Amino acid sequence: MQAVPSLKAEALKAVEHMQLSPLSIQAASLVRSVDALSRIFWISLAGTFLTIFFAGLAQLEVNASNEFISLGEYQVPKTLVPLVALLFALFLFWLTANRLRMLCYVLDGSSLPERMVDEIFRLNPPVLNVFDEDNEQRWSPFNGVGVLIINWAVFMGNAIALTLFSTFQRGAVSAEFDFLELSLFLLVAGGIVFYGVRAIFPPLRAILSKLHGMQFRIGWQRKVFGLLLIFATIAVQNLDQFADPAEQADDLLGPAFANAIDGETLFMRGIEVKLFGIDAVERDQVCQDRAGNDYPCGSVATQALQERVANQDVVCWPLYAISAQKVLGMCAVQDPGGAMPGSPDEFREIFADDSLSRVQVERGHALSVGVGEEIYADEQNQAQTLRLGIWQGSFELPANWRARGR
Repeated sequence: MQAVPSLKAEALKAVEHMQLSPLSIQAASLVRSVDALSRIFWISLAGTFLTIFFAGLAQLEVNASNEFISLGEYQVPKTLVPLVALLFALFLFWLTANRLRMLCYVLDGSSLPERMVDEIFRLNPPVLNVFDEDNEQRWSPFNGVGVLIINWAVFMGNAIALTLFSTFQRGAVSAEFDFLELSLFLLVAGGIVFYGVRAIFPPLRAILSKLHGMQFRIGWQRKVFGLLLIFATIAVQNLDQFADPAEQADDLLGPAFANAIDGETLFMRGIEVKLFGIDAVERDQVCQDRAGNDYPCGSVATQALQERVANQDVVCWPLYAISAQKVLGMCAVQDPGGAMPGSPDEFREIFADDSLSRVQVERGHALSVGVGEEIYADEQNQAQTLRLGIWQGSFELPANWRARGR
């Protein structure tokens, strides 16, 4: 049982001590090529776990409506993570294909006995047995090629899910994705997957042919399985988005009484509604007034929102489910005798100029963020010019206040 490990050691030792027999050089080259592929596999597996980790962090309520993913004292921009993931995938695909071609070249020039070659390929189980004969079984998801497809499908699924987080939540964050950029991103992601398949499998096919004389094909079964796994990963990471946050036939929430939790969040019918497109000062945040004195700007913002909704019906249009009990939405006060919206389109027509998000920004209690930067730009400029609310003195950005754990 010790013959296989000793073969690897002897092959490498021969090169180190310059005992350069033709067979020892070929064996050492083959061992190093297989070792390189093993390391690439572990790197790709680590990348997959990182995408799962960041996708899980992005779903946490503390991150769901912010432009950053909080990682201890660090903040990672949501739009940066999927871009880095795609670049990582492109690099790993290229590197894997390069190493496979190198291995194919080593095998072409090898005169090693067949038994020795087989033993060298069994030295590195981390390669996932992608060079075994059982990879011809296309219905087996757990042979070497099957596990490789699972690894990369989960990786790409999480990368796309992270992109969707940034896109769907952009009403509350400063993500830069619009429809065109999202489409381009998804097209690039598909292109990278296509490149990976075209770059990796031809040299793998050639190696399997040299080792076992088999005509390896991916097969439609594995292709369909990989695509389904990508979509399943995206779905799992976006389960809350498939729920109807309104739970009403008209896709609205309310009319109902509401109470302000802070300057950007209402509590109505057992659900927290975070106002779309704004980031208000935190409830316990302290700012400075004109004279440079501290004052509780967070409490002032909360009180201002509470006074606006007190003893009145509030109607909300939920846009995105942050969790089972918290949604992101557009809200407005339903004035007595006013028109009652029966759909999101009617809500948009009736309350286009009177949403609570707009009111909080124009009174200087909140900043416009994400899409809100476009919608409420004039109101924020006016509040800043008139030095209303937080603009009367100095203040810390709410995102920075939260990041410091204040």
